[in-house]
Amino acid sequence: MNEDFETFKEDISWFIKQYDKVDFLQTENKLQPSQNFQNTFPVLTELLQQARILNLNINNQSYKLFSWTNKSDLSCGWLNKIEKNPNTTLYLIEEHKLLLSEIGGIQESYNQPEPSLCNNQNFMFIESECSNGIGGWDGYYEEMCNEENKIQIEFKDFISFVQETNGDVTLYNPKNSEVFLFAHDHSFDNVEFLENQPEYTFHKINNITNFVDYVEALATEWKNEIK
Repeated sequence: MNEDFETFKEDISWFIKQYDKVDFLQTENKLQPSQNFQNTFPVLTELLQQARILNLNINNQSYKLFSWTNKSDLSCGWLNKIEKNPNTTLYLIEEHKLLLSEIGGIQESYNQPEPSLCNNQNFMFIESECSNGIGGWDGYYEEMCNEENKIQIEFKDFISFVQETNGDVTLYNPKNSEVFLFAHDHSFDNVEFLENQPEYTFHKINNITNFVDYVEALATEWKNEIK
């Protein structure tokens, strides 16, 4: 029995169903990221090199469970989905592709820090879940811009790489990797409305400019919580 996996199942009780087929594969002692990965994501690299890593298949889909022990002596971590040939035609930036090629994208996180960028998210970074645009909020955004006489941002090519359970999305502009949050509500402590845009549409996340900033901020939140 893998104790980290059992804790994951207990905390994320809806993910593993009764008749799901779970196969445990060889456990890695330590992640060995490429030099490019280490240079691009130094904080994430340090975090991952402290992780306990379980390779597994769930219904023939590959995953990695990255686990740590937090300051409350609880197992915590990420279940990352490893996709070999996702059926997408999205223009992902190189840093995003690098992340996916070495650790996959986060399907679920358990016993996560509070607050954290990973709280209440349906997925993070997973290529097959990413999409262009603002996640179906086009009509709402157009209406808000018309009401306030604001010029719309050209968002159609933006990559939505994180989706919250309430539909809010985090995106980047593939031309310069700049990160935005599109949120129809404002229950956030770490964001500001984007200048010259209607409130409750586009936001900037404090201290995060681009995709690498976002990933490193997430890693820092977790690094600060583990023993």
